[in-house]
Amino acid sequence: MFVVIRIKTVESIAEVVYYELAPLGFDAIMEEESEYSENNSKDPTEKTIWITSVSEENYNETEVREILENYTSQNLLTYSISTEEKQNWNKKWEENFQPIRLEYGSDKGIEKKCIIRADFHEAEPDFEYEIIVTPKMSFGTGHHQTTRLMLGHQFEINHTNKKVLDAGSGTGILAIMAAKLGAKEVFACDIEDWSVENSLENAERNSIKIDSKHGTVKVFEGQKFDILLANINKNVLLEEMPLYAELLEKTGTLVLSGFHVKDVEDISERATEFGWHIQKQTEETPWCSLRLSLSVNHS
Repeated sequence: MFVVIRIKTVESIAEVVYYELAPLGFDAIMEEESEYSENNSKDPTEKTIWITSVSEENYNETEVREILENYTSQNLLTYSISTEEKQNWNKKWEENFQPIRLEYGSDKGIEKKCIIRADFHEAEPDFEYEIIVTPKMSFGTGHHQTTRLMLGHQFEINHTNKKVLDAGSGTGILAIMAAKLGAKEVFACDIEDWSVENSLENAERNSIKIDSKHGTVKVFEGQKFDILLANINKNVLLEEMPLYAELLEKTGTLVLSGFHVKDVEDISERATEFGWHIQKQTEETPWCSLRLSLSVNHS
């Protein structure tokens, strides 16, 4: 069973609330009552219902209510809390899952880089890459800004014959993309057992082989990777930074997201302790992503 929180507010406030709830074990926050728009044209000032959940054993009522009451006292949202089977409320979101099309402007015009779709959507062969997913209960369908930011970095990184680790893999999209970009070995991990299962299912659906394990990056202690992808949240990133330093080759690349633009300074200061430098910063307000390496000139 899961403790489910429904929040009625605008999208920008929902994201900020989730940013505070995520360190308490809550999964992705999703819109419940309206379908995702293919071009994200939904009115950002419209109040809708957003939903997120945490397992009963990890629920801290005191901390959660303190966060939510801070916003209700300012008349920014209303909320309800219930205990449910997660599949019940998540099913509608799965049914409303719409393809994500990643397109980028270039000197040659619009570059159709990747489409992320469910298997019941029609194929669109004009995209260079295709990822087919069945989201189930996992985060990482491409709808959230952080997933798109991470993929944007991946398209610019040479994955050929590289060993890659996707930390906090969710649906496994980043791991699958790494394999499609030419990585020779792809590993993944997630603290949720259903995400591990989902990532393996999605990899098989895309004819990709990944090694996905249950747990944090600690399960890979003693190994070395050329690329490490971590789309988690600020607190986890700061805590696990020493492990990333141990796991990455000296010529490796670290790509991070799951935090807001205002947190870049804290992330950068922590990374500097291990000799990493920011190579590129990308943003989809208020979210941010960083690509780092040990050498200033490394790309």
